[in-house]
Amino acid sequence: MLCLLVAGTIAALVAVLLYPPLNPLALLSMLGWNLTAAAEPFVHLCGSLPLMDEFRSLGWNTVLFCATLASTDDPLRTDSFAAYSRDTILANLGSVEPNWRWKVSSETPEAPSLIYRRQRFRSAWLTSAEHSVCLQALARRDTALISFYFVLSGQIEITDRRTRRTLSISPNHVASARERAGNRMTIQSQSSWLAFHIPEPALRRSFEDLTGRPYVHEFVLPATCFSREDDQGLFQTLRQAERDLSSASSEAMPLLAKAYKQLALVKLFSTMPHNLAEAFCQGTSGEAPRQLLKAEAFMRENLINPVTIEDLAIAAGCTPRALQRMFRTYRGGSPMGVLCNYRLAAAHGAIRAGRAGSITDLALNLQFSNPGRFSVLYKSAYGVSPSSALRFARSEGSIEQANPRATD
Repeated sequence: MLCLLVAGTIAALVAVLLYPPLNPLALLSMLGWNLTAAAEPFVHLCGSLPLMDEFRSLGWNTVLFCATLASTDDPLRTDSFAAYSRDTILANLGSVEPNWRWKVSSETPEAPSLIYRRQRFRSAWLTSAEHSVCLQALARRDTALISFYFVLSGQIEITDRRTRRTLSISPNHVASARERAGNRMTIQSQSSWLAFHIPEPALRRSFEDLTGRPYVHEFVLPATCFSREDDQGLFQTLRQAERDLSSASSEAMPLLAKAYKQLALVKLFSTMPHNLAEAFCQGTSGEAPRQLLKAEAFMRENLINPVTIEDLAIAAGCTPRALQRMFRTYRGGSPMGVLCNYRLAAAHGAIRAGRAGSITDLALNLQFSNPGRFSVLYKSAYGVSPSSALRFARSEGSIEQANPRATD
């Protein structure tokens, strides 16, 4: 077992030293699988196969965590490469996109090529690519990422394992997709595309900050036509961001990245026909049924009061089953799930405004009977625990009180 581990580790080190496209992340991936292989005989001797699965899961989670961490020395870095063989294409993609298991179609052209660019700016990043080969990928793990794919040529198809629905994005169209375990992605040969990736907690925070309204269900952008010539559109904004960030100085890049991220999100929310456009427009009724809107109004008026599905149905003037069908159709979830999101948004607002005395009191006041469960839900929604958010809000408040003129 020890010999297997040592041999695998040496092979990984030699590969990284002699083969530049493999970066340290690829080394981590190799070591993870070598450790798994080395541990397998021991696990079998112990007679605990579930332990093997846990070991493999721990290894991959560690690799994926490292992949998403920004470097402390260079937090806004560019990962770009050009590859001209099947093996180098797979090696590079595996290092920069480790949550996807990549394959190059067997129908590889005589001159395979892939030019890939990635521009990070902290909680979001851009990728773009042009390639002659057909790429296929399988998502390894669920992540919180939402990706917006702009297809310039070729086609991207993403099949959701849970719903068994396939999203097809043709040239001059954009659509959003979530990164879930088991999802399959196929990108045709001779394709060119640009993608904007952002964790859902960051998207949620930005949406609520911009609109003052709660993020009540998952963001979905259906396949939508876009114009490459629209200077004010989201696509041109992202293209300009890619150009500017790639040439910006290290001093200017953090501020420039923050500004472009905010501008891109404003244009995303305001110009694209997403499923939260109604909330962004401050509650215009759109196509939502009158009963559903009544139920949501009742939710907003009773955030601190106990509410049941029967209470919502009475307020809406329909049966509980009919109300549940309407919420599934127009909100993508259950009425109680939407109510939970309203309450989480209220908690987030109270914490940011410094109106929260303690997390336990805040949770109980908003009808979360289990403060621990509230903390889990809040962190899942906003990417940070409520106690950390409260400490940050208090520290900001103390700084403003100490320097009142700085905030004028």
